[in-house]
Amino acid sequence: MSTLTLCSFNMGSTEEETAMENKRKVVIAMDGSEHAMYALQWYKENVHRSTDYVYLIHSIELHHVLHNSKWQYSPQHNNIETVGPLIKEEHIDGEAKPVEAKSAGEGVVHEANELGANVIITGTRGYGKVRRTILGSVSDYIIHHSSVPVIVCHKKKEKH
Repeated sequence: MSTLTLCSFNMGSTEEETAMENKRKVVIAMDGSEHAMYALQWYKENVHRSTDYVYLIHSIELHHVLHNSKWQYSPQHNNIETVGPLIKEEHIDGEAKPVEAKSAGEGVVHEANELGANVIITGTRGYGKVRRTILGSVSDYIIHHSSVPVIVCHKKKEKH
């Protein structure tokens, strides 16, 4: 009679890599707007776990205009420097990542797939159907193209 013994071992993986694999990866679409900030706050107050790793994804829309032999970025391309410290201020484990894409929604979805995200959280301006159709909507794009669950946070208007 022969005995087969199966064993598993971790070749070359550090403790840090193993710990990262066990964390829930949360992508939050972040452009620094009031709506994105609300999504971060909502995440913190409602679904945050101390074992989460949060990626604040700032999707930079490339404008296909050549200027001095360099691609021009949208005006928001420097926002990553201001949103990065937010997660540290909130005592959340994570990082801010700028990504380049044709559209903001496309960049968020692509990066979430690359990172192996478990969920995407995004804010919304709350446009009606007609306005979303004409102007486009980042949250609509994410909902329809994401392979992971999406939470859309809509900030209620304050009554005066």
